[in-house]
Amino acid sequence: MDRKRSAATWGAALVVLAIGAAPIIANASDHLDAPALGGVASGSNFAPHSEHGDRDLADLYAFQGRNASNTTLVMTSNPAINLFGGKFGPNVRYIFNVDTNGDAVQDIAYVFRFDNGAEGNQNYMVARYSGARAVSLPDGGMPWGSGSTSDTGIGTLVNGGQVFAGLRSDPFFFDLTGFEGTVFGIGTDRLGNHPTDFFKPLNVNAIVLEISDGELGGHIGVWAQTQYMNNGKWLPADQVGRPAINTVFNNSLVDPNAGTTKNEFNVTPPSQQRTAFNGVFRNDMIATLTNINAALGTGHPDYTPSRAAAIANILLPDLLTYDTSTSASGPLNGRGLADDVIDTELGLTTNGSVTSDGVGAHHDYRSSFPYLGSPH
Repeated sequence: MDRKRSAATWGAALVVLAIGAAPIIANASDHLDAPALGGVASGSNFAPHSEHGDRDLADLYAFQGRNASNTTLVMTSNPAINLFGGKFGPNVRYIFNVDTNGDAVQDIAYVFRFDNGAEGNQNYMVARYSGARAVSLPDGGMPWGSGSTSDTGIGTLVNGGQVFAGLRSDPFFFDLTGFEGTVFGIGTDRLGNHPTDFFKPLNVNAIVLEISDGELGGHIGVWAQTQYMNNGKWLPADQVGRPAINTVFNNSLVDPNAGTTKNEFNVTPPSQQRTAFNGVFRNDMIATLTNINAALGTGHPDYTPSRAAAIANILLPDLLTYDTSTSASGPLNGRGLADDVIDTELGLTTNGSVTSDGVGAHHDYRSSFPYLGSPH
């Protein structure tokens, strides 16, 4: 497979900045980063939609709970579910993977399964796996909790802790239309001119798990994953660690096969991401970091190859690192709901040339479990 970047490909940079491959209107954070899930955009409304929304992960968060001795893990799925409908997949496994020793291999896995109840009225079970079983996920994991998406969505866990599954306000924020106007010239909106949070009215399905720090250990790496059942086998669908890694760096500017590369990234275990497929993920990251400002004509210097390689070695493997004894303080120590990951991503990718989209955090986050705002 020819993965060499061409001059013609870089010429297309005038229509894409740091968020990834076209169509950009369907991409933000990890929303719809997997072509294999059938993500499409709906006309001029910039409405992201996935044909397999129940497998499509949007974001992952890890932060200190209201009780400072607890850690809260959040994964969101089904982007823009209030526009398109949907529910948790009865043939999908939703997995929090936790690495406790720094080798980017899961030592603990919390697996959520849902029945085929009606939307908003699904029962769910939580199983816990440890050691080698956290990787293989054989049948018969340790029963860890249960609940229903009806009413509050809050269930029960063994040994304390809290669990939630259900519809919530999407915590992600980004001036997508301003970005579209600035980069594409679409409409009259521009970054910094009447910033508008495109995601503010949207909902997602959310899974929230709050457990004691002692259950997880001190320094952890976390990634969320979905798998789906097909012909009696569990197959990988989507995964997310740090925000927007796949969306930003495996892009058509540096990789003519970006769609294939995105799909490959979503099924590659973090421990293999630096070297898999002849190192394409790391190479794409380095190529993006060393060329984006030159392609855009910003006049701002790009990273040197050595600096870009050092950043790539930090961002890969793609897992959310977190010291559970502290509050999340991003970008490399967990991720809180209000963390402005887009500003961080823009500044990082462009070496400080573009530093903000002008949009701030939502105001509907809650101070208590399950922390995400009520659905719209």
